[in-house]
Amino acid sequence: MKKSRKYKKRRTRTERRYTYGEFLVLFPCCRKTHQDELIATLDKAKCPGFLCGKEVPKDLFAISYGKLDELRNAASADDPAVECLRILLDISPKEAYSLNVFDVFGFMHFCRRQIEKINELFSSLKVNYSSDELAAGVKDLQFGPFGVLDWYARRMGITNQNEVRDVAWVRIYNCMKNDTEQNNYERRLHKQYMNQAKRR
Repeated sequence: MKKSRKYKKRRTRTERRYTYGEFLVLFPCCRKTHQDELIATLDKAKCPGFLCGKEVPKDLFAISYGKLDELRNAASADDPAVECLRILLDISPKEAYSLNVFDVFGFMHFCRRQIEKINELFSSLKVNYSSDELAAGVKDLQFGPFGVLDWYARRMGITNQNEVRDVAWVRIYNCMKNDTEQNNYERRLHKQYMNQAKRR
């Protein structure tokens, strides 16, 4: 009587699960074809609901402008993934390196998509400048995140600009949207008055 043999399904390289720390160590040692295979698989990773027992937000609409600014700058950090985990979930580097690499990549895909959406919202706020204003270099007066902090602080009568960093970015965006629409309306109205004056 033959003994029954148990066959274990052989896991492929892309099916194996590594920690994020292991991935960072092993990835440079892989052949180029293997690296491409891994990246293609990790690009499909989904964002987990929890990381280190902390719930991952459904979106970034509730975060402060300060955190949004930090996330935008995370790309220049030594390890953007670890920096994003620290900013959003207060996860330490040691904890981050012990996470499943698929969970980390899924989380990073989530952050990237959310930040792209937020950036698109801010980019859509455009003042209809006149040709004279453009020629005079009005667009050179755009001072980035600091300019936003300074503008909102002056708008709301806040003397300490650092306090603005704790304000929800959605609130700042809505104020900018209202002011932009009001500004464009006043420009259109002024143009109509000018045209009427020319006809007289």
